[in-house]
Amino acid sequence: MSKQDSILHTKTDSVLHSAQPLQSTNSIFSGHSLKTIHSTPILKISEPTYWQGIVLFVIFSIYVLIRVSEPRKIFKVFTSVFSLQESKQLFREEFKLTKRLSILLGIGFVLVVAFLIQFTNRYFGLILHDYSHLQQYLFFVMVISLVYLVKFFANYILAFISSNNDLSKEYLFNVFVFAQTIGIVIFPFIICLQFTKYPAEWFLYPSLIICAGFYGLRIFRGFIISSAEQNIGFFYIFLYLCALEILPMLVLIKFLLVNF
Repeated sequence: MSKQDSILHTKTDSVLHSAQPLQSTNSIFSGHSLKTIHSTPILKISEPTYWQGIVLFVIFSIYVLIRVSEPRKIFKVFTSVFSLQESKQLFREEFKLTKRLSILLGIGFVLVVAFLIQFTNRYFGLILHDYSHLQQYLFFVMVISLVYLVKFFANYILAFISSNNDLSKEYLFNVFVFAQTIGIVIFPFIICLQFTKYPAEWFLYPSLIICAGFYGLRIFRGFIISSAEQNIGFFYIFLYLCALEILPMLVLIKFLLVNF
């Protein structure tokens, strides 16, 4: 009896020739209670932005440079916001708006407040919906710079008309001192808005409240300087502040909301 060759002998493969088809497993994307929103895949393309970190680093470098080079003067600037006597002493000293300290603090203020306005605009969806965040930020930097330039020239024009240069210079000095201090105070809040994991409301609303408080304190300082120190009538002080503060801000807000 001949032995069968194991190579020539073929066995029936139970897997290939099985009459029973393989059972398909259930998909993880079916059989659940989640509702489908999109029927087709969505391609998500996102590019990381680094301009926020670069600008914040520039602002931080400005404040560090001021702190290292002139630590006593920056303390005087901060205390002059809350003390009229300290403000007058700083005004009498060789402190000019064209000095390096004042210029650096002014640049820091513009960059910081532009961040706050850009984030507020993005949070509430007010204007510039079709522009990127960087374009919005550059737009607000330009607007803030133009506003203070116009305020600067308008103040000198009114001083020339009223022949009161001393009051005009002291008022303008206080305007810039308050602005520079605002930039220092809200800078930590801007860093938290950009990088923290906590809700934005924790830092946005306090920043806006601080800015409003400093603005009200600055107007009150203007009343004190004008009335108590210069013996000017209350009606003229009110018209002066309306011409330089309240009316231009309302017109600017209305213009931006309507045209952008």
